[in-house]
Amino acid sequence: MKKLACVTLDMEPDYGDPEKRIRLLEDPGFLERYISVINKHGAKVTMFTVTSLFEPRGEGFRQLAGRIPLEFSVHSHTHDPRHACSLDEVETSQKAFRDFTGESPLGYRAPIGRMDKAGLGYLFDHGFAYDASVYPSVRPGEFGYFNLHMPNVPFRVARSDGSALIELPFTAIEKVRIVFALSYAKLLGWRVYSLLLKFFGLPHIALLLSHPYDFYFTEIPNSTVRGLEYAALARNSKRAFEYFDNLLDALKKQGYEFAFVSEAYHYALSLNLKTLAWEDWK
Repeated sequence: MKKLACVTLDMEPDYGDPEKRIRLLEDPGFLERYISVINKHGAKVTMFTVTSLFEPRGEGFRQLAGRIPLEFSVHSHTHDPRHACSLDEVETSQKAFRDFTGESPLGYRAPIGRMDKAGLGYLFDHGFAYDASVYPSVRPGEFGYFNLHMPNVPFRVARSDGSALIELPFTAIEKVRIVFALSYAKLLGWRVYSLLLKFFGLPHIALLLSHPYDFYFTEIPNSTVRGLEYAALARNSKRAFEYFDNLLDALKKQGYEFAFVSEAYHYALSLNLKTLAWEDWK
């Protein structure tokens, strides 16, 4: 079985920033460091994009796509976690994606992983081939989740009418179910996180999660984030690019081949995947 690693970037405004900037695109220092790490490792990036950004940010996106291997996918239209996969979000994001790329999107990723049964139904109805919204992990809080019952590997969701799509969940480190993400590597520190990767490993198809603000969270002035959440996101912020480099290096050392999420989806179609009935979705 192939070992595929997908670097995913959830392209959205910087979290907690009243100005809603995206400094990864605006600051040449951040942008060049990001491009350098991606190209150093020969990685491929799937950019799950808030599609309302295509119109104001499209030129910057195209320039980035000219410098690194990059594919676009959908991360809702407005990034509203209370309506993460509503009918309007699905329809509007699909149209915006088509207007920008000239193609229909293959996949969808809901903000903060808030995909429900109705939202999956809208994806079925609108011809999406995969979803990448499920965290097979645990997180407390208003937009938290408890998904230890969910597989940590791609699985098939099928409706009784015969339609189906592939779920490509946010990857978690095996056994301990800690999300495979730059933010978690920063939170735990590289020594601890690298040991978890070494001893427990990842599934054969692994999606690495990152956001623009993960690379410079403490550089966002007047942040609206407070308390423990701020402390968690700010931890090791100055070492974010170093940790990102370490994560990609670790994937290569473990024998992973970098792939777009679309490529992982097509490969998953050839596998004997577990099937979950849409009607039983929880």
